[in-house]
Amino acid sequence: MNTIWSVRTGIRDFLESVIRICRSWTEKHPFIKIAYMIFSWLSLIIFVLSLFFVKEARTMLVQYLWSFYVLLQFWVLCRSKTLPWKTVVLFVLSGVYLVVPLTTLTVSAFHMVFSGKTSDVWSLAVITPIFEELWKLLPLGVFLLFSRRASALSLSDYTLIGAATGIGFQLMEELSRRWLSSGVLAEKFGYSFTMLGGETIHWDLFSLFPGRFEESLLPTVMTVSHPVHTAMIGLSIGIAYRLRKKPTKWLFLFPTIILLWAILDHAAYNGQHQLPGWVLQLSDWTGLGYKTQSTFLLMLFTSIFADYWSLNKMRSRLPALPNEPFLNPFTELWNMTYSFCLDREKFIYWLGFYRERRELGFHILYGNTEAANRQEPVQARVKALCQVLTGFTVFLLVTGLFAGIGAHSGVAESACFTCMFDSLQDWWDRLNWYEQGALLLGALALSMLFVGFWPALGIAMTGMGIAGSGHEIAGYIRDPKKLLTPERALSAAGSIMLNRIPFGKALSWVGKKGRPYVHKLLEKLGLRKSNTDVPIHPEPPKKHDGKEPDRQPDNPKKTGDETPHKETAHEETTNEQTKKPSIVGTIVTKGTTTEYTNPAKTKLIWDYQSPKNINRDIQQSLKSTNIGSATQAKVADFVRKKTEVIGYNQKIKKVNKEAAGDLDVVTKDAIIEVKASIKGVKEEQFAKFIDASHELFFNPENKKVILYIDKPLNNLRPEHKIMLENIKSKGVTIVNSLDDLKGAL
Repeated sequence: MNTIWSVRTGIRDFLESVIRICRSWTEKHPFIKIAYMIFSWLSLIIFVLSLFFVKEARTMLVQYLWSFYVLLQFWVLCRSKTLPWKTVVLFVLSGVYLVVPLTTLTVSAFHMVFSGKTSDVWSLAVITPIFEELWKLLPLGVFLLFSRRASALSLSDYTLIGAATGIGFQLMEELSRRWLSSGVLAEKFGYSFTMLGGETIHWDLFSLFPGRFEESLLPTVMTVSHPVHTAMIGLSIGIAYRLRKKPTKWLFLFPTIILLWAILDHAAYNGQHQLPGWVLQLSDWTGLGYKTQSTFLLMLFTSIFADYWSLNKMRSRLPALPNEPFLNPFTELWNMTYSFCLDREKFIYWLGFYRERRELGFHILYGNTEAANRQEPVQARVKALCQVLTGFTVFLLVTGLFAGIGAHSGVAESACFTCMFDSLQDWWDRLNWYEQGALLLGALALSMLFVGFWPALGIAMTGMGIAGSGHEIAGYIRDPKKLLTPERALSAAGSIMLNRIPFGKALSWVGKKGRPYVHKLLEKLGLRKSNTDVPIHPEPPKKHDGKEPDRQPDNPKKTGDETPHKETAHEETTNEQTKKPSIVGTIVTKGTTTEYTNPAKTKLIWDYQSPKNINRDIQQSLKSTNIGSATQAKVADFVRKKTEVIGYNQKIKKVNKEAAGDLDVVTKDAIIEVKASIKGVKEEQFAKFIDASHELFFNPENKKVILYIDKPLNNLRPEHKIMLENIKSKGVTIVNSLDDLKGAL
C-alpha cells in the first residue's frame, strides 16, 4: 500500500510541478496568451468558413450538436453534482483523445497476436464490447487515483464523469460512421440505415439520451448509448465506494455486475443473429436492453435522494438562505430556472452557491485529509455567495433608484445601416419561441468548440441579444451622443446582452450611476478587487541632511501648472556617514507617487499611503469574509501595536500600469508576506524581495523578509517541506504564530 501511495503522490507532485512551471512561464511571457487568443479566433473563422465549403465540417457539426445535447441532459439530471462544467468537458475530451485511440490500439494489437479481423463476429460481439466498456472507465479511475478531492465526490459526480467520457467516445465513433458512410441507402436515408434493419441509430430530439441502437424494422433487441452504459457503471462504483464501510462486503460485486450487464447488452446487439443461444437467453433475462435505461434512471434518482439526505443530516453546518427549511433539488432548480429567465443578475450567484454548498457538504461528510485542504476556500466562497443572495433584493431596490433606462431616439431620419438593425429585430420577433431557442442552442454549441461553457453562453446570448435589440441599437446609431462616454457605451452593451433571451422578460438595466454601488458591495464581500488601487506606500525617503520632508496630504489639491513635482533622487551609496540604509537602484519621488528603477533597469511605481489610510484599511479588512484578507489584517493589526506599519496591501505596478506584485505588511525594517495556509505559498514570489537581479525586484532598502503562515504546519507533504527549506535558505524568516512574529520583528 505504501508503494502505491508513493507512486501516486510522486506522479501527481511531478505533474503539479510541471503545471506550476508552465503557469509561471506564461505569466512571464504574456505573448503566449496573445498568440493563443489569435490562434483561437483564426481557428473559429476557418471552421465557420469550412461549413460553407467542406461537407465533412457540416457533418461534424451535426454530430457535435447531438453529443452536446446529450451532455446537457445529464448535466440537468445530475442535480447533486459538485463538479464544474470545465472539469466535465475535460472528461468528454478524455473520451475523444484517450479512450478512442487506446481502444483501437488494444483491439488491433489483440488481432495481431491472435489473428482474425475486426469485422469477425467474435471480435464485434465479444472483444470490442469488453475493451470498450473497460477503457471508458479509465478516466474515472485516473481521477479517483490522483485527485485530492476524490473522496468527497457526490454520487452524481460519478454519474457525470462516466457519462461525459461515454459522450466523448460516442462522438468520435458516430462521427467516424457519418464520415465513412456511402452508397445509395446512406445518401437517401442517412448514415445508420440498413436494408434489413431500417434505421438502427436513433437521434430523437424529444427522447431521453438519444443515440440508442435499435432496428426500426421488427426490433428484437436494443442497446442504450455509450454515455448511459458508462454513467451507470460509474454510478455503481460510487455507490460501492460510499457504502464500503458497511458490513455487507458483497456490495463490491455490484459494479462488476453492472459492468457485465453493459457488456452483455453491447454484445447481444452486435451479434444478435450469430451468437450462441445461451448468450441471447441471458440477454433476454436482463430485458434485451430495454430495461437498462429505466434501471439507470432508478439508480440515478435514488442516488440523488441519498445525496440530499446526507446533506440534510448536517445542514446546520452549511449556509442556508431564508425560507429554506431543508435542502432539496426542486427548490434549487426552480430558483436557477426563474433567475435565468427573469432575473439574470442573480443566475450566476444561484448556480455557484448551490454547487459549492454541495461541494462543501460532501467535503465535510466524506473528505479525507487531502480533501480537507480544499474545505476552507470552498467555505469562504459559499459564505460570500450566500451573503450576496441574501442582500440582493435590498441592493436592487437601492440601485434601481439610480438606474438609467435607455430611451429610443425620436429622430425620424435614419440611415440604411439603422434600417438593417430595425429589420433584424422585426425578423427575430416573428420567430416562434422554439425557433429562437434552437438558434440559441446552436450558437452555444458552436462556441463550445473553442471556449468553456460560460464564455460560450455569453457569446450565444450576445448574438441573440443583438438580434432582439435591433431597435435599441438603431436608436444609438441615430443619436451617437449617447455613446460618447465609455460608461454609456458599456451600459448599452450590457443592456443588449442581459435583457434579451428568447423566452426571457426584458428588464431595465442598471445604469451608470448604479454601477458603483455594485462594485462597492462586491468589494466588501471579497468577491471583487477594487479597480482603483488604494494609495498605500512606504514612508517617503529622507533628505540627506537627516530631516524628513513634510508628508503629502491624503488628497493633495492641484493648484494648476504652477505647482511643480517634488523630485528627490536617491542613488545607490555606501556612505558610512548617512544614517539611512543604502538604496539598491534609483528612487524618484513625484508628489505622492514613487518611481523605482531596480538593478535590472525595470521601472516600478507605487503610491504613498498615510497612517490614517493604513489604519482605516486594516479595520475594514478585519471584518472581511475573505480569509486571506482577514488574516492579512489580523497580522497588520498585531504588528501596528508593536511598531509602525508604513505599508499595507501595497500594490506595485510597472510604468504601463501592469501589476508587478504586492506587499502585504511593511514596517521600517521588514516586509511581511502573509498567507492563510501553506497552500497559498509560492516559492518564486520571494525572488522579488531578495534577488536584486530579478526583473521585478522591489525591495530597494533590502529589508528583512518574513513569511507568516497562519495555519499550523503539521503533516506537511514532502514538496511543501522542500519549498519551505528553499525559502528559508534564501534568508527568509518563516513564522507560524503571532508570538514567533513578535520575536522576528
